[in-house]
Amino acid sequence: MTQQVMHAQMGGETGGAEELIPAGAVTFGLEYRTLHGGEEEGVCIHVYGNAIAGDDKELLRFDCFRVAPHYHYRNSTIKKNDRLMLDFTAEGDALAWTIDKIKNRLPIMLLRCEADDIARDIDQKDVDAALPKIVAWAETKTHRRA
Repeated sequence: MTQQVMHAQMGGETGGAEELIPAGAVTFGLEYRTLHGGEEEGVCIHVYGNAIAGDDKELLRFDCFRVAPHYHYRNSTIKKNDRLMLDFTAEGDALAWTIDKIKNRLPIMLLRCEADDIARDIDQKDVDAALPKIVAWAETKTHRRA
């Protein structure tokens, strides 16, 4: 059975099927992406709004890339896609930064995506239960490439 794609088409290659981790009002999608023939690579963490109609449910995407880490505020229902570069000097490791934001800032980041209902429906217990799974998955992908 083909797995549903819950985000817009992206460039590059992925290292296997997307891992989906449900967390109440959102689902986390995990991929390892390789771009530009291997010049750029890293963990990609999607945050999908489960209540969004249609195929493109992505609200946040954290591209924890080796060279140019960045993240996106998205919302296909209003054609939003704001990309912000991560300042490695100020923020440090992109994956650690991302995990911290998911743990401590997810609802307010969803408000910036104009996904107010989903932000209000976030239950921190669901997010906290998903975080160890996200970290464990990311560690297997990054250690395999080290």
